[in-house]
Amino acid sequence: MDTRLTDITMQFPGTRALDNVSVTFRRDEVHGLIGENGAGKSTLVNVLGGSLQPTSGRIAIADKELKLKSPRDALLRGIAHVSQEGSLVQALSGAGNILLGAEPRTAGVIAQGRLKTEAAALVKRWFPQVSIDLDEPVGSLPMADRKVIEIVRALRGDVRLLILDEPTATLPAREKEQLWAIIRGLPKQGVGVILISHFLSEIKALSDRITVLRDGRHVVTEKAVDLSESQLVDLMLRRSGDTASKAQTEKTRATGDVVLRIAGWKAGRIEVPQFEIRAGEIVGLIGLTGSGHFGFARSLYNPAGVTCTTCEVGGSAVALHKTLTMRDAGVALVPDHRMENALIGEWSLRENLAMVHPQHAVVTTGVLSRRREEAEAQRVMRLMNVKAHSSAQELKTLSGGNKQKISIGKWLYGAQDRYRVMIFIEPTEGVDIGAKAEIYAEMRRLAGQGVGIVIASSDLIEIETMADRVVPFVDQTARPELARPQFSESAFIGAMSGVAA
Repeated sequence: MDTRLTDITMQFPGTRALDNVSVTFRRDEVHGLIGENGAGKSTLVNVLGGSLQPTSGRIAIADKELKLKSPRDALLRGIAHVSQEGSLVQALSGAGNILLGAEPRTAGVIAQGRLKTEAAALVKRWFPQVSIDLDEPVGSLPMADRKVIEIVRALRGDVRLLILDEPTATLPAREKEQLWAIIRGLPKQGVGVILISHFLSEIKALSDRITVLRDGRHVVTEKAVDLSESQLVDLMLRRSGDTASKAQTEKTRATGDVVLRIAGWKAGRIEVPQFEIRAGEIVGLIGLTGSGHFGFARSLYNPAGVTCTTCEVGGSAVALHKTLTMRDAGVALVPDHRMENALIGEWSLRENLAMVHPQHAVVTTGVLSRRREEAEAQRVMRLMNVKAHSSAQELKTLSGGNKQKISIGKWLYGAQDRYRVMIFIEPTEGVDIGAKAEIYAEMRRLAGQGVGIVIASSDLIEIETMADRVVPFVDQTARPELARPQFSESAFIGAMSGVAA
């Protein structure tokens, strides 16, 4: 049974997010949905998933027109949505999350034995090849297992169409392959998939058909085999060429004095004998999963439990005696998993931007000036090119790329150039190629103003594109760095593996 959207228009104050979009989704296919941030992808699937009611247009399932007034209403019609940011309860077990809201009970008390049995049966029904410890809290499970649990929970009803928004954005390569096999198998079981991903190779590999949106309009729907990645880029951006290569073209930055110097750094098992970064420099951190590069990046901002022989920011010694010591000294962190670690979905954009430096909008009388707060929020939104209809818009309604821009922008709100070092962990996870280029440009702008930039990323192309030099981590220890003339995929892989390229 096909699900058909016809002439869907979504008008927000001052912004037309969707403009007469028509597209049909089938139960026997994986249907890729791509476009730049702000192109309308999230709005379209939120309309289909019942989170938004369109200004005009029609939705029909099996030629029967209907209104989807809520996500629950959409689920009753067989449409389930697994969002990019995730919605699991971290402290609950895998079984508890799968049956959340539908737990088997005896005399009003959750029957734990039946809970695990029924959850295991659902996993076996949909993904018999997958083995997950359903007794473990999901917060301790690998990211791929968490995503499987989310998908199983979404499929526990009579689902015809499953919306997957950036399902592999935070997964290492091995776990991506596992999830790819799961996605490919769903149409064979009568569940169509709408796949949103900024990985064009993933869209090409998994999709039967691909729909491209641009500026809220439907551009094309074609068979995936008939479209190359370069054609998809051209359709999305109205320009051709290698965006990643273009992003590397830049004026040579001058570097200044050392803005961060550490020695003898120990954070748990992580050891860094010596590390420094200069004003205007971009340094990449790479490593295999669990190698310590992400942990080191986090410890530079939150040094709780860290010991060291030297720690200087801007030439001044810093005593690591409290959690916010490094922030107070001028170190900022844009973390991975932004909705868990950096942003609050139910807050407005203005409130999220103001959370680090709320005092900026406080006038001399000690009263918060809404006018001043709004003016600063608008300044940062213009600087970051955030696509939203107003600063009062709820953050959770934005696309992934715009959320990431807010995650960066909150450090620029009222900051008055106070940060000497900015640390980015997986800065473009869940972000399309257009927004990725904008985020790279912002990093370079900050470096050009004398900020030292640290990037910890699992995307080696990102590191090669952005970094001036790279520090590889092996077994929780920083190894000899690589200079730009040494950069190559084989050199990176060799360094991460602890062997010569």
